[in-house]
Amino acid sequence: MMTAEDLYARYPEVLYPDDLRDVPVGWLGIVDKYLQVVAPVMKDTGFEVVTAKEYGGGLDWTWTSALGAMTAERHGITLQQDLLLELRSYHTCSTCGRHGFGWAWGRKIVTACEEHGIGERIVDRKPLMRRTPHGVVRYDVAVDQLVAVDPEEV
Repeated sequence: MMTAEDLYARYPEVLYPDDLRDVPVGWLGIVDKYLQVVAPVMKDTGFEVVTAKEYGGGLDWTWTSALGAMTAERHGITLQQDLLLELRSYHTCSTCGRHGFGWAWGRKIVTACEEHGIGERIVDRKPLMRRTPHGVVRYDVAVDQLVAVDPEEV
């Protein structure tokens, strides 16, 4: 399983010590997928992680870079990868990295697999969607991609 130390070693220009201290170990693999795409695109822009923690069952992730370095291409790639990272987290067990679901545990929501789930499993047949400048998308777990949503389905 991927460790925070692995990611710090792999992406020293993007991650500073302790940036990932609040990211559950089960999500480090999806953070790696994200950085495999974003780190090379944002090289030499001052890109760095600002917030990386679990919040409401998903990964709260923000970053910063030099404003002048942001091109249309970089903006498009980071927007897509930010959405993928967030939506992947809602489908990935934060403990082990396997396929996960939402669980309500008191006033807290967590994402976990059947083995690590606590509380009551949240059953919602409507997929999570996000609005982008180009329309609405949802995450398709089977193909690990964002898929355009017909406006009539929103």
